Amino acid sequence: MIDLFKKFKTVIIVVLVIAIAFVVYSYFFAKPAEPVLSAQEVSAVPSVDQDLIAILLQLKSIKLDDAIFSDPAFKSLQDFSQELVQEPVGRNNPFAPLGAKQLTPQVR
Repeated sequence: MIDLFKKFKTVIIVVLVIAIAFVVYSYFFAKPAEPVLSAQEVSAVPSVDQDLIAILLQLKSIKLDDAIFSDPAFKSLQDFSQELVQEPVGRNNPFAPLGAKQLTPQVR
């Protein structure tokens, strides 16, 4: 351990001197940071609201053409939906062991 300290003695001293010099410089010579509270120009409407208003105005300018609904291709479309069949309800508690008595909850 002592051999290691002797071997890197100059490196450790140089690093410590650089660290101390940095701390002294930043404490005495660095410019002070901006104050946290500063006077800023406050607009009447926040920017988020202005963005929302701009988007709403763009949406208002959109004109939809309903001619597609009178197009023969649209009228030739067929509905392929299927009726859903009501299935019987299973056990009250699907995790209960088989053969266990099924308890129905009583609501008061």
